[in-house]
Amino acid sequence: MIREGRVSAVEAVDNALERIAAIDGELKAFITVDVDGARRAARVTDQRRLAGEELGPLNGVPFSVKDLLDTVGVRTTYGSRSLADNVPEVDVAAVARLRAAGAILIGKTATPEFAASMPTRSALNGITRNPWNRNHSPGGSSGGAGAAVAAGIGPLAVSTDGGGSARIPAAACGVLGLKPTLGRIPHETWPFHFSNNSSVSLNARAVEDLAVMLRVMSGPHPLDPWSRRPGPPLADWQTIVQETSERPAGRVLFIAHPAGLTADREVLASVEVTLAEIESAGYVVDRTETDPTEFDTATIGQVLAPNLVARARRLSPAQQSLLEEPLRSLVAGDRYRPDAVGLQEANLARSGLYERVEQLLGHYDLIVSPTVLAEPPLAEGNQVIVDGDEVPLLNWWGHLAVANMTGHPALSVPSGFTAAGLPVGIHAVGQWDGEEALLRFANTIAKARPWQHLWPPSHGG
Repeated sequence: MIREGRVSAVEAVDNALERIAAIDGELKAFITVDVDGARRAARVTDQRRLAGEELGPLNGVPFSVKDLLDTVGVRTTYGSRSLADNVPEVDVAAVARLRAAGAILIGKTATPEFAASMPTRSALNGITRNPWNRNHSPGGSSGGAGAAVAAGIGPLAVSTDGGGSARIPAAACGVLGLKPTLGRIPHETWPFHFSNNSSVSLNARAVEDLAVMLRVMSGPHPLDPWSRRPGPPLADWQTIVQETSERPAGRVLFIAHPAGLTADREVLASVEVTLAEIESAGYVVDRTETDPTEFDTATIGQVLAPNLVARARRLSPAQQSLLEEPLRSLVAGDRYRPDAVGLQEANLARSGLYERVEQLLGHYDLIVSPTVLAEPPLAEGNQVIVDGDEVPLLNWWGHLAVANMTGHPALSVPSGFTAAGLPVGIHAVGQWDGEEALLRFANTIAKARPWQHLWPPSHGG
């Protein structure tokens, strides 16, 4: 529409900024909004179009960035008071590539401090709320990204995913969340290059948008060794649509209760409706109650928590004094001092998990499960309800970290709603560099059980 002159970039950006002004005071999806920068970029975009210059594939499209990723000239806080005044001098590669494609940054979305907790809330920004029901959380740690896209504040959101952080909010907010193959999108500012569990990730409402965004952001970068691994080029969106219609759909393994965790019956019922739809579209679905990957969620703590503490210890003493609890005590204490054997035990567990997932993907195109295993927790809570019983938050999402431990791509796709009107997601793990199979899976669901016309109450029509 922008390319054809049916809407201007200024109008598109102003629409997003007006929505932020109207609803984000309560939603708190954004930590920083770059009103002046976004409008300035939109005016330049419109001038370039009128001058007949060649336009990029995302020319004039508003996008947001999780506040864990550096953006030149725009405050990047990591959700922490310790970095409340941090203004980077360069963009991360993923953001720079979106800007080069013509997309316009509108602001930085909320994250808990250093993405260290769930749900999305911080002393810096307050409590981020779910657009479908503001008493509930949008999940995390990319809760701001999921909430913004669901509420119609721009169609594209850049997030990160170190243990499910893009996919949890996708399921909780009724949008798409993609964690690409490790290295598909450079994550050059992540400091743990050779024990990486985190990926720059994507949230969007439309499969087409997700595909275009992924293609723009992908490619090697010298400061991310994983991105230098040659992978197959990504097809354009039109090819993926054609392949969805022409290719046999494939065989998937559905794990009802992944990682030994219990999925709520209502969530499973909604996911089963989607499974029936994809079976009608040609997928062969095998089902199992138990998880053959044998994933132990204790591995998450062995990897994620020490990484987090090690990063926070690089802050100055004055900055560390501004950290929230329990992170401040963990940084000051001895619980996560170096343990070479413990580190290698965690790496052994990851290697074994990778081998088991690869063996499964030798027989199946996708490994499928519910994304999160119950309705989202209350925005101020720390537990979820599974079949009437309270369980810890880890039991809600811990199985999603499989893909972070092994590097495989994974995608959450909307899969209906609970009786209370809260979204449900279906999750798929694909083969390395198998993003196109995941997008075809999502496109099949979008045709059979569409969601793009559904908006939360906070959207306002």
